[in-house]
Amino acid sequence: MILRPYGIVLDGVLELGLEIVIDGGVVREVRPHTGVPEMYVVSPAFVNAHSHLEYRGLLDAISAPEYGDWIREITRLKKEQDIGQVERDCFLAAKENVDTGVQIILEHSDRPFSGAAMRANNLQGAIFQEVITFLEHESPKEKVAAVEQRAATNRAAFGGPVYLSAHAYQTVDELTQRYLASLATPLSIHVAETDAENVFTRDGLGPIAEFYRENHVPFEKTGKSLLQTLDDRGLVRKDTQLVHCCAMDDEDIGIVAKRNACVAHCPRSNKRLRCPDAPIRRMLDAGIKISLGLDSAASSGPIDMFAEMRAALATSADRGEPLTPEEVWTMATTAGFESVRTILNSEKIWRIEPGCSAPLLKLHVSGATSTEDLLAGNPSQVEQINLQSSV
Repeated sequence: MILRPYGIVLDGVLELGLEIVIDGGVVREVRPHTGVPEMYVVSPAFVNAHSHLEYRGLLDAISAPEYGDWIREITRLKKEQDIGQVERDCFLAAKENVDTGVQIILEHSDRPFSGAAMRANNLQGAIFQEVITFLEHESPKEKVAAVEQRAATNRAAFGGPVYLSAHAYQTVDELTQRYLASLATPLSIHVAETDAENVFTRDGLGPIAEFYRENHVPFEKTGKSLLQTLDDRGLVRKDTQLVHCCAMDDEDIGIVAKRNACVAHCPRSNKRLRCPDAPIRRMLDAGIKISLGLDSAASSGPIDMFAEMRAALATSADRGEPLTPEEVWTMATTAGFESVRTILNSEKIWRIEPGCSAPLLKLHVSGATSTEDLLAGNPSQVEQINLQSSV
């Protein structure tokens, strides 16, 4: 099989004049054109490093403008959802991920349907079955057992890895956090979406503390930031994915780098919920591996990796610490895969070079001569490549 695009994306850079020789589903050679090129670009497939497939039905359903009220509203709406519709939503969202060029998903699942949806759409990745024990803080074992049952259902349907993981510091009691850390399995945790989480852990104040009091849930301040508190409890390590990381200072960033944890950046969701602009430039400069996550349709909007990459670029510029289009593209592809490699326990090569067996995409973005041009694309311009075909 010989692919003769007019361009190939290598490490985020659109390189012109190269073709790809594929045999047995594996790239054997990348070489200068030996024939007339066709009008498309080839890129490694996208990695959606943070997803909530089951919230697809909540697209445009929540009007609350800020994070705190949004969380309360989605919690209420989840209780009202028809469970059969939630299952159908998972399948729809999985298909839309494929349509936008995603081939790997790291999924956060509260219900037991994501596994079947991912398998039906030939998606790779991992599922994190969310543990939430806020209301069961006095006796969390029964809730954890129920989550384990959902994980078993997802695991059987998916056929891939499914792990128990804390939803967030403020939604899981300390005993359960330490139990999850003791499992020594990969973790994915929502971290520091807003500074309210740091105010809660450090000072015992703010809206989260008020919510605890409203529900008569005891808590103690730790005197430290949220990230530092999680680190103290053994939850920040090389197989931990930290999601969002908007309200983190340089000391927090240093801890993440030291522990070799990875970060999932969800810029559209962060912007929608009026979270601080995440310090992605500083994290990259500290050596932290970062990927892009489409999060949920309830906060990010339509499933569209191109829109997510454009948002990442714009957010970094708004913060005054700009990323390049090439860096953003790699966060959605090659670098994104490297970010989650430990979690996936994979040796796959996610770069177009000899030995690569990663899924590839044809991108039909008219007139694109640079990576920045490619960012203007949309899901309708994506075509999956069958590496087993012969030409």
